[in-house]
Amino acid sequence: MKSLLTRRSFMKKTSFGFGAAAIGALGAGRIFAASASTDKLALLGGVPVRTKSFTQPWPIFDDNEEKALLKALRSRNWCCLRGNAVYDFEKTFAEAMGVKKAILTNGGTTALSASLHCLGVGPGDEVITTPHTFVATINVITNLPALPVFVDIDPDTGSINADLIEGAITEHTKAIVPVHLSGFPADIEKILDIGSKHRIPIVEDACQSVFAESNGRKIGTFGVTGCISFQEWKSLVAGEGGAILTDDENMMRKCAAFINNGRDPKGQIKGYPFPGSNHRMTEFQAAVLTEQFRRFIEQDRTRQANGKYLEEELAQIPGLKPRKRYNSTTRITYVAFEMDYDRKHFKGVPAAKFAQALRAEGIPISGKMRSYSGGCHREGMLEAHLSSSAFQASFSKARLQKYRQSLRLPVMDNDPPTEKEMLTADSKIPLLGTRKDMDDILEAFHKVSDNIDKLT
Repeated sequence: MKSLLTRRSFMKKTSFGFGAAAIGALGAGRIFAASASTDKLALLGGVPVRTKSFTQPWPIFDDNEEKALLKALRSRNWCCLRGNAVYDFEKTFAEAMGVKKAILTNGGTTALSASLHCLGVGPGDEVITTPHTFVATINVITNLPALPVFVDIDPDTGSINADLIEGAITEHTKAIVPVHLSGFPADIEKILDIGSKHRIPIVEDACQSVFAESNGRKIGTFGVTGCISFQEWKSLVAGEGGAILTDDENMMRKCAAFINNGRDPKGQIKGYPFPGSNHRMTEFQAAVLTEQFRRFIEQDRTRQANGKYLEEELAQIPGLKPRKRYNSTTRITYVAFEMDYDRKHFKGVPAAKFAQALRAEGIPISGKMRSYSGGCHREGMLEAHLSSSAFQASFSKARLQKYRQSLRLPVMDNDPPTEKEMLTADSKIPLLGTRKDMDDILEAFHKVSDNIDKLT
């Protein structure tokens, strides 16, 4: 079997001084390219770059989570009203996020719901948001019942296009809910300026983006509230769970009361003086979350280092570039890893075919058109709400008809069709790997790129 001249074997087979000098002179990308240019693609019967899987069971836990759960179990104080794990973690998380208060809930969805309820959003109101999100963002609006007013997305990011928000504002607009998907911040500072100008509160859906930042400030701390999810598919997990972040004293009191059946969190008023529901987090969730947060801090550092390394190295391949950021200090958290793909540099080979070749090399990447087809504005539940008695009572027939006609979003609907493509991967697990693992990814990219003519 012909040995590969990988960057690692290159260093091993030469003196340290010569190897280091060669990498400095040629650049890392060219060293990887040298190793890959003559190898047969695994997709076509060659030897794959990697046979070891990047996956492991998620969520990751050990004896620490088990001990914490047993401690909560044996305490018999399973509800936060009698325990301390929930309230202790609220303080820890608020400090880590840089806000005065974090109010733990039983889900990111209920964190959003409580925020909108406490802003007084209700029948006849409108909430501006994005169609490119998980349906929970829309559930909490339509359940009020209010209208989710969809603003089209930025074709370069998939986030809400802040430049189109002002055109969607009406006298009925009660809130704006931008969504920070998969660890990528939306254009939050511009959105905040729009909200301030029109005196419309911003509720950040930061459910998928804990520890992402813009200009040194954590996502979820810009709006009147920011909402985080700890559902197990996120990067900081407790099975289910969420948090409301806020610096606003009035919202603190209202939200803390709302998630706790309307009890006054300050204990100054007896009974149940505030509107409310039961969205409390259990001691079991908080016990797991406390241990997961300790683990998350290190995981986040590892994803940052590996994500930046991959982006910088892959950007040396013509036709690949990192996803657009809204400012130079944006900190993404690589819940997903994405690279824009320009097929013109790859002899017209679609991103899906390029990704297929990468998967054959052992790299879990998918390729797709950056067309964003689908979207929450196309979900059947929306029409079910519009046809319901609650919406019929809250909105005029003419207003609902006009709303239905507004559900045409050129970018989200890919109309007209775009040729923009991307390579993407769920990176919660892969980016927790070693530098050797990252070098395997780079080697596979260069191998496929250098043999692109074999895929045409």
